[in-house]
Amino acid sequence: MSRNQPHVTHTEGTPLLLPTSPQFLRLQGQRRGAHGGLRFAGTQVTYPELAASVDALAAWLTQRGLGGGDYVGVLAANEPALVVMLFAVWGIGAVAVPLGVRATADEVASRLIHARARALLCDRARGALAREAATAAGIAAFAGAAAAPVHPRILRRGVTRRRPPAPRTPGADTLAVLAYTSGTTAAPKAAMLTHANLLWSASACATARGDRAEGVGACLAPLTHTPVLVSHLLSRILLGATAVLFERFDVGTLLEALPRHGITDLPLVGGMLFDLLALKHIPAAVRRSVEKVSVGGATTPLAAKCRLARMFGRAEIIEAYGQSESTDGVTMTRGHSAIERPGTVGLVNPYVHVAVQRPDGSITAVEEEGEIVVSGPTVMSGYYRDNAGTAAALRNGWLHTGDLGYRDRDGFLFVSGRLKEIIISGGENVSPAEVEAALRAHPDIEDVAVIGTPHPRWGEQVTAVIVRRSGARIAPAALTDFAGKRLASFKTPRRIEFVDHLPRNAMNKVNSTVLRQTFASSSSPSPERVGVTAVR
Repeated sequence: MSRNQPHVTHTEGTPLLLPTSPQFLRLQGQRRGAHGGLRFAGTQVTYPELAASVDALAAWLTQRGLGGGDYVGVLAANEPALVVMLFAVWGIGAVAVPLGVRATADEVASRLIHARARALLCDRARGALAREAATAAGIAAFAGAAAAPVHPRILRRGVTRRRPPAPRTPGADTLAVLAYTSGTTAAPKAAMLTHANLLWSASACATARGDRAEGVGACLAPLTHTPVLVSHLLSRILLGATAVLFERFDVGTLLEALPRHGITDLPLVGGMLFDLLALKHIPAAVRRSVEKVSVGGATTPLAAKCRLARMFGRAEIIEAYGQSESTDGVTMTRGHSAIERPGTVGLVNPYVHVAVQRPDGSITAVEEEGEIVVSGPTVMSGYYRDNAGTAAALRNGWLHTGDLGYRDRDGFLFVSGRLKEIIISGGENVSPAEVEAALRAHPDIEDVAVIGTPHPRWGEQVTAVIVRRSGARIAPAALTDFAGKRLASFKTPRRIEFVDHLPRNAMNKVNSTVLRQTFASSSSPSPERVGVTAVR
């Protein structure tokens, strides 16, 4: 075991020191002193300072009647306040309910009501929205400054309880987070994740990625998305490393910050990658600083990874695969394998078990497609208040991801599509991912999503929704001919629709539900419906 690899020990009868506890922050303060911690807007928050801010807010929340077992919404951008709020909630034994900063007041209220939350914590920039959402949910709301300490104040008072719960130290099996999924269903599910889930997932990520205490990682994607929280922040805290918080993603701000902070680890999610690639080149100082560039959130085209490798020169390219239900990533590909094995999402991370199953539950042969399933200490305990959803997802000791994939002879995993998004046309199964990959090879296509739309004879027809490159002119018949040379006839798109932008959710994944609704009729929609714009 290397000196940088996290080592988890636990003596029977002794409380486990969890990296999600205020005590762990104090321990890192003793270990690291003025080194490591958070950086934000030109300021540094060391681990001792972070621990003191967490303790102060935890005591304040206890005075407001919150305690063990309560559910508390957390709505803040990537700033020290968000980290302080999460650890303070965990410190009193409560459950954090992270909420995306792009959500509307109605969306926030809906999730607070579903979570049966007792209070909502927010940064001051979202005070008005939080007050509105908390009023609709009938709960208390508190706001704090972006920096640490947060100096909380009351936005709205909640219902006073005669006997509020006492604060308690969380255990490994204590619920830590309700992680609302970024899926495309009308009613998002909330994965129940324990402190043990977060511990093992952060340790798995840090070990697989080769993190070290001297590393400096950027936090660009919203930390209110649990897999991002684990891989971009908790993995750093586990080792006493440094995390640089960015309130929002901006290419210019990032390029200036990379050499100034000496950022070594650059994680990119979704469209961030393509915004960087659009620059064509980056300053030499940036190339000297960055040692690792990781991509995730959606499968990254090989051509984009190759361009990224050329752009950053000496940096290692990393791609991970996982979902909220498994807390974070379960596989990772690093270095040469990310380029030399097109389409792979890598080898299995430590502490987890990944397999590919047939419909009857048996394990597939090498390179045989099936459903990807996961087991181990990172898997959720279930969906909150959803027994049916839990029973469907957790079966026979496995988390059924709903993703289709296969493994090669060397154990590398490949994701080939979504089980529930399979198109059945004339009795033939068609994977949208396979058709999308074929169409992306066309030089005039900027972006593409493939869905099934109703057909009176075949049940469904393969429909490609395409964003053309700027200035490109291409006819649907030409694209059908292009795809037909690469795909079986039943996989070739029979319907082509052009749009300005593909609709995407908060994690930049294509929202297939919106596309299916937009193009639900068997004929083309009216012109005003074609200009689908991105969901923000």
